[in-house]
Amino acid sequence: MSTALSDEPVAVESASGIPDGIVENPEPVRDRRVAWPLAGVLLSLLFHGWLLGMLSGLLIEERNPWETTPLETRFDNDSQPTEEPLEIVTYELANPDDRELPQQTTVNAASLGQESSELPKSERAPQPLTDLDLTRAARPMYDIPEGERISERLVVPGTTGEALIQLDAALDRVTWEIARHLQERKVLVVWLLDASQSLNNQRTAIQKRLKRIYGELDALEQAEQFARRDRPLLTGVVAFGQGAVFLTKDPTDDFAEISDAFAALQNDPSGVENVFSSISLVMDRWSKYRVEQGRRILLITVTDEAGDDHGPPLDLAINRCRRYGAQAYVIGPASPFGKRRGYVPYVAPEDGNTYQLPVDLGPESIVVENVDLPFWYDGPQYENLSSGYGQYALSRLVRETGGVYFLTNMTTMAGLATVGRFDSHLMKAFEPDYRFASPQECLADLSRHPLRAAVFAAAQHSQTTKLRASGTPQMSFVLRPNNFRSTLSEAQKSAAITQLAVDTILSKMPPQAEKAYDAEPSLRWRLAFSLNYGRLLAQKVRSLEYNSALAELKGSLTETDVAQSVNRLTLRPDRDVHFAGGMQKVARTAERHLQRVMAEAPGTPWAVLAARELKDGFGIRVVKGYVAPPPPAAKKPAQPATPQPRPRIIPEPKTPPAPQRPVPKTPPPLPKL
Repeated sequence: MSTALSDEPVAVESASGIPDGIVENPEPVRDRRVAWPLAGVLLSLLFHGWLLGMLSGLLIEERNPWETTPLETRFDNDSQPTEEPLEIVTYELANPDDRELPQQTTVNAASLGQESSELPKSERAPQPLTDLDLTRAARPMYDIPEGERISERLVVPGTTGEALIQLDAALDRVTWEIARHLQERKVLVVWLLDASQSLNNQRTAIQKRLKRIYGELDALEQAEQFARRDRPLLTGVVAFGQGAVFLTKDPTDDFAEISDAFAALQNDPSGVENVFSSISLVMDRWSKYRVEQGRRILLITVTDEAGDDHGPPLDLAINRCRRYGAQAYVIGPASPFGKRRGYVPYVAPEDGNTYQLPVDLGPESIVVENVDLPFWYDGPQYENLSSGYGQYALSRLVRETGGVYFLTNMTTMAGLATVGRFDSHLMKAFEPDYRFASPQECLADLSRHPLRAAVFAAAQHSQTTKLRASGTPQMSFVLRPNNFRSTLSEAQKSAAITQLAVDTILSKMPPQAEKAYDAEPSLRWRLAFSLNYGRLLAQKVRSLEYNSALAELKGSLTETDVAQSVNRLTLRPDRDVHFAGGMQKVARTAERHLQRVMAEAPGTPWAVLAARELKDGFGIRVVKGYVAPPPPAAKKPAQPATPQPRPRIIPEPKTPPAPQRPVPKTPPPLPKL
């Protein structure tokens, strides 16, 4: 069989895997392999070109951070400045306490330190509450001043001791306070009057002043010093003693009714002043005027005593006032420095005798801080030295409620006026700590401060112990040869009692108390320690110096000396210690503490007492003298005795009647102040 030949090539596969009969063209194969990478590069170039084109359309400004916009100012000389007409005020409220120093007051817990403008414009009157949910817990109502601008002279309420002023000046200040509150909102003023007999004259003076007070407030309203409101000022009058008597059934704006309420007040014979319980009753009855009408409640208490219901009634009164935003003002006396009671001389009309009636006026701090120690030598004893502060409980009420305590010497009887007037601004640095609601809280705090604990222990012991220092002993002596030693020994007893009393008080101050002085943060407690410690050391040196001087005189003088050269002795204070050996260092320590008080607190009660103690030296100087005794009287010649006839019957001796002792008179009924 034959095979036909054709023109088409026959593929013969060689060993290399390529058919031998095929003629390959190698160039076209190479072009296809290179085409794929070139296509990728082309696509990448097209994409990036598109992206650059899109980004080139965005316009970004380059800003110069130091470039500023120029300001152009044009002056037009043709126009003349127009002057605003002066506003003429026909009647303006004056501040009766116009002083150079700004009024410094204690900030209230939630007050805003903002003073109202001179003529504030009230945008709207306070709206009464329409719905009151009694199931919800009531929150404290804090008063935020509504003035339109903040003044440079801030007056924040809460002052615990204004300067000592007269009663009329205090009432002027009260008028100013009422007017200041009326500039902001409606006001309810409650006069709380002490019904004790000792305040009769002061209540009469206030009643006479009422017409002027309310006349000035009415004039200010007519002059549009306040915003026009319906019955902006209401007044209530309450008398307090053992209980509270509401002399006005409801607050009123009728001046005749207010004046009649003052006139209707009757004295309370109980002698009890429950002032804080009365404040709570007022708030219970009249707090609705705050809740329903939005009135600010001002409680003005006029009293000459400290009150008898301290403790829980005080805390309750504070809580009630703070709950309803009421502010308490007090017109009262300054508390005696470091003492609770004073005594008023009272002349009883029944027998004409003078009796000392106790009156509670203090203390100015919650616990005693001063030792009860009489001064030596001539000079005042400062029994009624003013503390410069009000009574502690009333001052705490004022501080916690944002009011003012006006100190005045017109609210105490003439026999009980405190001595001393001190700058209220200076005394701010030494005011008591008003944080404590009870003495127990203060004692717990004292346990953490050794210096305070030592001062309190010494002061408490000095005022409760029966062993009292005797004060100045006998300083002049007339000696006789037969009994001069017994005379000097008798005089030493007084100084020995003083020395024992002082040593007992000093034992309450441990040695480490003086080392804790620098670590004590309170300036008031440091002053109390230096004053008490210095006084105690000074009197210890004096009593030892006195006894040592008399002991030396008893040993050095003889009967012959007394009969011929020395029969008069006079002891005088001296700056140097001459007789008590080893007391020179103690004397220097006492003087250092007292001088520190005068340097750190000039013009304060502490400085007054320190200066009084330093007035005389701690040593003794003996002045000897002799006064010739008068010659013996000439003896008269004896007269012959006239013979008495002998009785025939000797009468029985009669027993003389026993002397009748005067029956002590029962004192008449004394008033309770």
